[in-house]
Amino acid sequence: MAAAFCAYCGRPLVPNAAFCSSCGAAVGGVPPGSPAISPPPPSGASYYSPYATTYPASVGDEAAYGPGDQVALLHVSWAAILGLVGALLSVVELVFTPAFSFLNVTTTGTAGATVSVNSTGLALVVAVGAVGFALTVAELVLYRRAFAVLRNLDRSFSTPATLVLLALAALGIVFLVLIGLLGVISQAITCAGPGNTITSDCINGGALLGLLAVLVVTAIIALVGFIGLLIGIWRLGTRYNETMFKVGAILLIFPVLNVVGLILILMAARSAGGSLRGTTSPMPFGL
Repeated sequence: MAAAFCAYCGRPLVPNAAFCSSCGAAVGGVPPGSPAISPPPPSGASYYSPYATTYPASVGDEAAYGPGDQVALLHVSWAAILGLVGALLSVVELVFTPAFSFLNVTTTGTAGATVSVNSTGLALVVAVGAVGFALTVAELVLYRRAFAVLRNLDRSFSTPATLVLLALAALGIVFLVLIGLLGVISQAITCAGPGNTITSDCINGGALLGLLAVLVVTAIIALVGFIGLLIGIWRLGTRYNETMFKVGAILLIFPVLNVVGLILILMAARSAGGSLRGTTSPMPFGL
């Protein structure tokens, strides 16, 4: 038996009820084939148009835009900005503090290799690296949030959301490995004594090789997560019909051109957000 609905409030009626349990209006039937007559509504009530069941857009519909799209694009915008700041910081580090500039390795015939450590240079490299690492983590978190929001609207973002989360887990392991490497270096400096001249006997070779092995495996996992990030950005271009997303995803692969890619991603996110503002409920979107 088909469910009956109140003509005034649209709520389902209890079978054989004389009055609506929601608004109290009298339930009056109209003989089949008779013209529909709308009786006056009860005092304080307004007439409800014939009830029509509506359903939300199915998950995965590319045209089902909503406030979630604006939130996701805002996350992508901030992620691109943090990526640009991190890229600028990398350039500064390469120019002013070249990699391993704090180490001076000397090979001798009798004592083997000795290492002279510049404590100031080491502290500077560690500080700049820590800031860059934090920016990378924050960037991935924002991308992950964007993909997690969009996967509720489009199933194609489920895989990028999972892979970016995998990249974040890999970065956590990398952080622990780097702490371990600093511990090995610190132990070697202590072993060498005053002057920071480190011989090969002061270096724990087993711990060093083990940490490097873990670092290689973790780097492979992080690479898989990075591929997931590129897939997610590419699918942003498909969802919002923004070619700049796709071009930016390709340019992120290259060390120097990744800066251009980040700029394109930022521009595409702003462009897509501006287009959606006319089709979604008003939300703050900007920087």
